[in-house]
Amino acid sequence: MKRNLIILIFLTPLILMSQELKLDEKTGLYIKSDVIDVESLTKVELYKKTLEWIAINYKSAEDVIQFKDEESAKIILKGNFSTGLFMKQGWIRHTLILEFKDNKFRYTYTNLSYYSSGSGEMNFENSMISKKKILAETESDIENSIKSLTNSIKNNNTKEDW
Repeated sequence: MKRNLIILIFLTPLILMSQELKLDEKTGLYIKSDVIDVESLTKVELYKKTLEWIAINYKSAEDVIQFKDEESAKIILKGNFSTGLFMKQGWIRHTLILEFKDNKFRYTYTNLSYYSSGSGEMNFENSMISKKKILAETESDIENSIKSLTNSIKNNNTKEDW
């Protein structure tokens, strides 16, 4: 009984991560996408709060935002996550598509690649050394990024009287 409990404890984090990076059948690219529910916010409010989050969390919002349209409530940005894989400084490049409807938003990470000055750029779809490690680190970076965005939207829901 103890053994089964210990195994369950170690497997729980893997079971809870229901959305994972996977190959998209249509595009052939690795992709991670999900819909996040956010109560009592219009698509325009979500859109504006997300632009604010991008300005705070990226070095230059102007550089990363490739497309933004309030009417269609859509933002596309190209960014990167810093990584120390292969014992050198590198980056996980990505495209992030954010789409908004009242009370929810959808995120889609795609066009993932590893880049370093020594290795150059390697798309996730190509074979590469330590692919499982790269995918796992990218999963973690995406989870942290979306958690940060969601918390920012939800916690920024009240107006302060300063």
